[in-house]
Amino acid sequence: MLGLQGIKHISFFSKMFNIIDMRYKHFLFDADNTIFDYRQGEKNAFNEIARIYNLNFDDAVLDTYHKINKECWKAYERGELPQDKLLVLRFKNLCDELDFDIEPYAMDNLFTELLSKQTCLMPYAKQILDILRDEECKIQMITNGVSETQYGRLKATGLESYFENIFVSSEMGCQKPDIEYFDIVLDKINAKSDECIIIGDRLESDILGGLKSNIDTIWLNTKQTSNMDEDIHVKPTYEIDSLSKMMELIR
Repeated sequence: MLGLQGIKHISFFSKMFNIIDMRYKHFLFDADNTIFDYRQGEKNAFNEIARIYNLNFDDAVLDTYHKINKECWKAYERGELPQDKLLVLRFKNLCDELDFDIEPYAMDNLFTELLSKQTCLMPYAKQILDILRDEECKIQMITNGVSETQYGRLKATGLESYFENIFVSSEMGCQKPDIEYFDIVLDKINAKSDECIIIGDRLESDILGGLKSNIDTIWLNTKQTSNMDEDIHVKPTYEIDSLSKMMELIR
């Protein structure tokens, strides 16, 4: 261990620890809002849906969708809702609440297709991947997202070659934060838990999954909220508000 307790807040001046040299060999990156800028990609996709269906998708509509979508994904992560049902249910609930005359299956298919073409990345995502690859680190993607969307964006952004493996929960029969999910990951990459670190934006899946599996974590907290303000109170090993801070940590 590094000898610090609780959350380690990393700044541009934290140069006394080099986690590559000291310990970690495998970097397990979440996809949405960690590598890909999901929020911007989602907004772009919704704007195109609005154009196609001649609808007015203002911020209130997106806020309603975000609330519905968040609850559906939480149910999935708790094992209460299969992903295929989740994807359609979120749009059914949205159309019901806002009285949109759109078939939910069609809306989901269109959304998935449009989102899979988005190329928006989180700030410094490409740079951090370049640094890790130059250091010959092993880079994995761990995601609960939709297969078509994740593979599509990896191809569209040209990031496929950076990742040794893409672990998509729907292809594995289990999801983050389940221990089974991370057991499969560790077995596939032939690594011990203390050789790995998880980088992700969600306490409920990424950080909790790391805690359950004894894998160190970096919480990418771009909103700079307290972990005590979230629905689940777990402490990451490290906390950063930008991937640029991770660049300083690993140099």
